Amino acid sequence: EGFGVAEAAGAQGVPVLEVRAISNPVGPRDRAAWRIGDALAALTAAFGKFAPALESWKSV
Repeated sequence: EGFGVAEAAGAQGVPVLEVRAISNPVGPRDRAAWRIGDALAALTAAFGKFAPALESWKSV
């Protein structure tokens, strides 16, 4: 869980970044309606834009 990782990192003064994508809405579990491919594509696109943010952490 991202929250647990963020809590542990915060307690140790370590920077943390969580990236999440939503593949299905809240409600009854209908795996046929899940959009996992779209969620993975969104994550892939997002990771390509993180370099500037991660570079700035080097000086923290």
